[in-house]
Amino acid sequence: MLAASRATGFIAQGIVSAWLAISIAFGWTQHVAAAEPVRHYDIRESSLSAALIQFSRQSNTPIVFSDRLTRHLSAPTLVGELTRDDALSRLLAESELNWELIDERIVAIYSSDCPQERCEGTAPGAVALPIYEPGMEQTYVYGSRLTGSRIRRDPNRFSAPVEVYARSDIERSGAQTLGELLRFVPAVIGNSTSTAISNGGDGTATVTLRGLPASNTLILINGRRIANDGLAGESVDLNSISPAAVERVEILKDGASAIYGSDAIAGVVNIIMKRDFHGFLAETYVGESSRGDLTTTTQTLQYGNSFRDGGVFISATHYEQEPLFSRDRSVSASADTRHLGGTDLRSSATADARVVLPDGSALIAEGNGYRPAGSEDLFNYQAFTSAVVPLRRSSVYASVTRDLSEQVTTLLEATYLQTSARATLAPTPIFTGFEQMPLSVAADNIYNDFDQEITDVRRRLLEFPGRMQQNESRVGRLSAIVEGLYADWHWDIGVNWSRSEAWETVTNLVDANRLRRALGPAAGCRGAEVDGCVPVDIMGPAGSITDEQVDYLRLDGRTRGDTTLSSAALNLSNALLNLPAGRGDLALGVEFRHESTTKQPDPRLASIGTIGATNFQPTRGDRKILELYGESRIPLWSNASGGRNLQLEAALRHSAYSDFGSSTNPKIGLKLQLGPSLTLRGGYAMGFRAPSLNELYEGNSEQQAFIADPCTIAANVGQLPGCTQLADASRNQFLTVKGGNPDLNPETSNSVSAGAIWTPVVLPGLRVSLDFFEIRQEDVVSSSAQTLVDRNAATGAFGEQVQRDARGNLTRVTANNVNFGKRRVRGADLSLAYYFPDQPWGQVSVTGTGAWIHEYLSQPGDGGPDVDLAGTFRDEASEGLGGIPEWKGQLGLRWKRERWLASYDMHHVSALEETVPGSTLTREIDSWTVHDMQVSYVFDVLSGLRLTLGIDNLFDQAAPLAASAFNDNIDARTHELRGRFWYTRISQRF
Repeated sequence: MLAASRATGFIAQGIVSAWLAISIAFGWTQHVAAAEPVRHYDIRESSLSAALIQFSRQSNTPIVFSDRLTRHLSAPTLVGELTRDDALSRLLAESELNWELIDERIVAIYSSDCPQERCEGTAPGAVALPIYEPGMEQTYVYGSRLTGSRIRRDPNRFSAPVEVYARSDIERSGAQTLGELLRFVPAVIGNSTSTAISNGGDGTATVTLRGLPASNTLILINGRRIANDGLAGESVDLNSISPAAVERVEILKDGASAIYGSDAIAGVVNIIMKRDFHGFLAETYVGESSRGDLTTTTQTLQYGNSFRDGGVFISATHYEQEPLFSRDRSVSASADTRHLGGTDLRSSATADARVVLPDGSALIAEGNGYRPAGSEDLFNYQAFTSAVVPLRRSSVYASVTRDLSEQVTTLLEATYLQTSARATLAPTPIFTGFEQMPLSVAADNIYNDFDQEITDVRRRLLEFPGRMQQNESRVGRLSAIVEGLYADWHWDIGVNWSRSEAWETVTNLVDANRLRRALGPAAGCRGAEVDGCVPVDIMGPAGSITDEQVDYLRLDGRTRGDTTLSSAALNLSNALLNLPAGRGDLALGVEFRHESTTKQPDPRLASIGTIGATNFQPTRGDRKILELYGESRIPLWSNASGGRNLQLEAALRHSAYSDFGSSTNPKIGLKLQLGPSLTLRGGYAMGFRAPSLNELYEGNSEQQAFIADPCTIAANVGQLPGCTQLADASRNQFLTVKGGNPDLNPETSNSVSAGAIWTPVVLPGLRVSLDFFEIRQEDVVSSSAQTLVDRNAATGAFGEQVQRDARGNLTRVTANNVNFGKRRVRGADLSLAYYFPDQPWGQVSVTGTGAWIHEYLSQPGDGGPDVDLAGTFRDEASEGLGGIPEWKGQLGLRWKRERWLASYDMHHVSALEETVPGSTLTREIDSWTVHDMQVSYVFDVLSGLRLTLGIDNLFDQAAPLAASAFNDNIDARTHELRGRFWYTRISQRF
């Protein structure tokens, strides 16, 4: 079991303390509220439909309107003390819609610019409408679906914390990719990937909630699953979704396997695409760093229209990002950071050959001879590498809605997208003694000056053209949904298909089979014209390898992969339960999915025939999943007015997999409304993550992985059971073999959350929430070579997986996927928003979110000690979980007045602790705070010309040094290398 934390029971203590403090404040605000006769409204800028739902709840007035009338309209922010009539009139001021009170109790919204007999939602017709029909919203019965539930409800009446980034938030961020948008979300920590990861990246972007791997966060589009990336296979590539077509992003920060099934252990990111768009938009974006690199451009064209029975929306976008090279920033220019307070991570594979003789002495080739190798004879590979990968993305998204009848409507969606990323890697290194099939220079080889077999030659092949990694992908998605009403049941049937195809090409590699022959006995390699073999001089100084030798060895490696997901689902919901405390809701559903994946390397990669790329065998797998779920919301208690109530939320989902068995996962939540000022909420959920097809069926692969070997530290020799002699400290990359395991079990989890929402009546416009959480995870799927090496050194275990030569040097680590280890993550989320009352000089608001990680305990599966990763950095390149800051937050200030918009945002990441490579010393990675600004103005040109100017990282705050980071000496998943960045965006509406 995981060891007790250093603050046992902190969640319970925190909840009690928060409950008492807020209850005191609640009692005071209730006393003041009793003397406050004016109703307060707090409605954020949003779509008109969402604003009307909020108005209905806050005014306690039933409202009926047609989605056909409101789907393309927006509503302004409305904060203040107003009468019902004034509030509604302000919301509809720019909509050309009217309202009327029916039977003194129901507000009906209708259009006034067409004949009554042709208008939907007119006042006389509204009273005859059923409780719910497609295209209609009657908010005292139904609200809207929110991520984390299949039941329609008011988004503010939910027991789990959901963070929503609206379209306006996306625009204010200036982000041109979803990965860029989400990287500053406080709950996103750890090893999320992006184009800022060059060496070891593949041009994709992922998100990691709570610091758990990306496979533990479920990515949805419009509430439905999509195919994972074609090559990585563990998560959806966020770069395959154009943010220009996104309406909002909803982040559920709670376990949700009972609602969605596998993968939703850390939470869910639901990307809602645009539908309600009217007119034509042409937009261009141009950005560049203050140093003149990383030029980024986006061109967008969008068209939308609504008609009597539906609507159409089309979005086309082209995005380009130019590279940023490691050498162009001071912190990343060299792998030797000793002058910055770091360490030396340069490579022992040098441009002038490094030759290790049988007696252990090391020599460096120089001129026509050799000299003893010194401590500075190392290679700075970062002089060649790209830090931010250039990316191209072209995408088209289209949706069509049509009402087939008064009670049935359809939605069709289609997406096509292609991306291309090109990373520049360091020249290929050769370690003859440590390849998958070791190489040696024969004693009689014509380039061997020592007349004895040499097994350890290290050489960086600068004579080769630059090594490049090209990643391309094509993504297609189709979705068809029919929904309607039958006998008061709201139903929908949907079919979904998505496919991701990806290609990776690495150029200017070494043909290992030809090199083996070229280094062998002279009789076996006598020249191209004699036997087709060209002897190669890898033991000489830089330049000793001729063009003929390069042509003989050089090759390109190509890999192709694809992932396909097909699904069909039926969902039902109704207000079936009429209980003394109010209406109960019920949702039921069934879903069938088929998932498949393939990954096919070219023959030489599959036969371990290259040096400089990952060699692996083909992967192929598929499975079928059938799932049933039920969800209910039950009112347990309510006072006479309904202002105080207690609700129970419960869900259960059963998942049957064709490849490993089945899993049943419940979830239960409670929400206690104590009046207009205070809501308490909490929940418990069981979760699971099915092993991915890649984890189950991945073919064996080999690569030179970045591993910190404890046996290179003199103090460990003779002290740790696995370190009997001092290993070579000049090496930091080691041969690692990994592969799938069809016998894997699913990962399982238990999640608990508890929190409060405070909206004090005495301070209109303020909303504060605080939520504590705990996630316990078992049977974690792991293939960590670093963990095996650490445990081998500490205990002597895993001797078959961790192999060393006679000198104690690592020669091979085998780390296939296994269920190995446990995790426990505890922390809290804080959010606040304050909308100041309207003033003649504009509307001002302040928003902020923060995440605190109290502990992140990780335990290896062999019973080793717990390791608390909270506040630490362990690089993904050495198979760590990345940066887990104890605190991460953002604070924003917004101002709006007529045609002007302005924003100021501050992002903060607390300090991290890391272990200095090659030692037992630790150092602190400095905290990091950046400031962003943006201002925009809408000119009265056609339907509106908006000019936006923005600056990210206003004060040019450099990323702090991370001495143990393999890529660019920074934690590129947490911090940014680019520095100050300027951009402008011009949007013309027609």
